Amino acid sequence: MRGLPGDGTQLGTPAGLAADPLVEAVAHVASAVLRPEAERTAVEGVSRAHLDELARSGAHGILGYEPSPAGGCTRKQVVREVHEILAAVDPSTWFVYTQHFGLVKALSKSPNAALRERWLPDLASGAKQATAGFAYLRHPQPPVSAEPCEEGWRLRGRVPWMTGWGITDVAVLGAVTADDRALFVRVDCAPGPGPGPGPGRGLFAVESPPLWAMGATHTAAVELRDVVVPPDDVISSGPRSEWARSYDLENANTNPAVFGHLRAAVDLLLAAAPRAGAAYEDLAHRLAQEGARLRTEAYVLRDELAPEEEVPARIENRAAALDLGVRAATACVAATGGRAVQYGNTAGRLAREAMFHLIQAQTPQLREATAEMTLRRI
Repeated sequence: MRGLPGDGTQLGTPAGLAADPLVEAVAHVASAVLRPEAERTAVEGVSRAHLDELARSGAHGILGYEPSPAGGCTRKQVVREVHEILAAVDPSTWFVYTQHFGLVKALSKSPNAALRERWLPDLASGAKQATAGFAYLRHPQPPVSAEPCEEGWRLRGRVPWMTGWGITDVAVLGAVTADDRALFVRVDCAPGPGPGPGPGRGLFAVESPPLWAMGATHTAAVELRDVVVPPDDVISSGPRSEWARSYDLENANTNPAVFGHLRAAVDLLLAAAPRAGAAYEDLAHRLAQEGARLRTEAYVLRDELAPEEEVPARIENRAAALDLGVRAATACVAATGGRAVQYGNTAGRLAREAMFHLIQAQTPQLREATAEMTLRRI
């Protein structure tokens, strides 16, 4: 198996973590299955077969994984390493994979015990692949509404982004009620039956502009046409303001995938250095050193403080990591030259992905921090 992303630099995987059985299993799939096809995947789309390979490695049950005490690793370390590896090797597959956990986490906290028992086993094994649609609930006027009906709840509106459309089985959807509560439900991802004589009922993918970054993730705009959800499939309901606050606190933290992207950029620069010049080798190690510093800071903030503590420091850390990723990707394009503008080239893909990370789970606070950081560089 080829080395893990970032090997030989300060972003590399510590030996104890690399030896964890789940990390080893996921790293094998990443190296043997995902990495050889990563550029093709980025152009042609994520394969359900690749997600199934990850499921067989145990990756879908990661939130319930218990590392051996003898290994000296915590579950949090293993979870982050898995996400960093996948984001470094095949970001498109990583992004479809990470959507799975929106439903897993929602069910884990749900008071609906029967729903948990019915779905969590298949989700943990990866027998069922999940996706999610709810970030839009932060908007002043969310585009998906729910109203009570005789059968339970009726959902209407449009999910602007649903990742994994066509290759996932089930989803958690968020909707806003008339009294401004956030309602979360489980729905099947099967498309609606078609319009027939009328507009039809169910989930329908509708035309939307193509994505120029992470376009391989099967992300679609999905219209909800009178989707009826019975009480048995209701996950939770609560004040939307409370959910939005929790969402913003969670997304003040730097996503491990950002450090995976940095690891991939560092690897490319090291590989390009013999041709592009020795300065790129020095640059790769400097980027890895700064990335490792930011990563340590990010994980300490998350692990040692309550979610509402040091929020400005978390946002500043995330903005700095994103800025470093953009600069690292820019260096990858410069080191690669003209080939970088072609689809199928890794450097060009890394540049697009750096832009994607800037807006993924973006909050107003992060947007402001990004502007302030850019101003300091002018």
